Amino acid sequence: MTTGSCPTTTAELAIQVLRQQAAAFAEHAPQAHAGSDPEHVHQTRVATRRMRAALRVFRDVLPSELDGIDAELKWIAGQLGPVRDLDVQVRRLHDTAVELGVIEAVVPFGAWLEDQRQRSLTALDDAFQSQRFIELTERLNAFATLTPDPTRNPDLRDDAPERLAAAFRRLRKAAGRLDGDSLPTEYHRARIRAKRLRYTVEFFAALYGKPAQRLIRVTTALQDVLGDHQDGIVIVQHIHEAVHTAAGAWPAETSVALGRVVQWEAQRGQRLRRDSRATYREVRDAWQRLRRVL
Repeated sequence: MTTGSCPTTTAELAIQVLRQQAAAFAEHAPQAHAGSDPEHVHQTRVATRRMRAALRVFRDVLPSELDGIDAELKWIAGQLGPVRDLDVQVRRLHDTAVELGVIEAVVPFGAWLEDQRQRSLTALDDAFQSQRFIELTERLNAFATLTPDPTRNPDLRDDAPERLAAAFRRLRKAAGRLDGDSLPTEYHRARIRAKRLRYTVEFFAALYGKPAQRLIRVTTALQDVLGDHQDGIVIVQHIHEAVHTAAGAWPAETSVALGRVVQWEAQRGQRLRRDSRATYREVRDAWQRLRRVL
């Protein structure tokens, strides 16, 4: 998403996006380091993802000073990810347990998840205090002095349509073939492609108004459905891991309750798969509307 003056060239837009997301990273990272508010971990991770998305979308027009920065953003994303994912899993367990009426029975598993989260927080704290992180923040601060390379700086309106079309083609390849027999990894791949399409459209949204906003809205809905599906798979994986490593010390009612959670997640997963295919059709329709104004 862009704010402020409207760029007229692709490289100008790319630098603007990177500066905005580096600023968001700088705003939220100190609070994420403190670990007291999961929202700051989330927003730091989002800023990291948006920067990586911009580096991917605009890599052919970016200045050479950015060489290697994606690897560093991937590293810090790898530290933020486990904490954020476990925040989601703790909340998901609570909501599911309330719905199933097993809130007391799953307390041992909830404690296991909290222990995993604390370990991830410790690793994140180590990362934030490392020289590697200091050097990363210095490089992000240097985004303020980036300037476009005049030899690689096409007109934005001429250049945007193909970049948008490329992002949609990647999603279509991943999501267009999904059915009830598709593997969880295929649904997860579609989620990643939906997220990348959403970010790409957001980068160019100021050019295309309502058609772009509609595509962002339905692509976000698809990302959310597929994310819900993936979170269900992950919590079942955590349950199996916890049962294998810790359940010997748990009361029998905990194992029974977790069995109900696994069954509930399987049923929910089937419903989410159906919903995702219907939502993808909405994305496809919204893309066709945007395409008419490109």
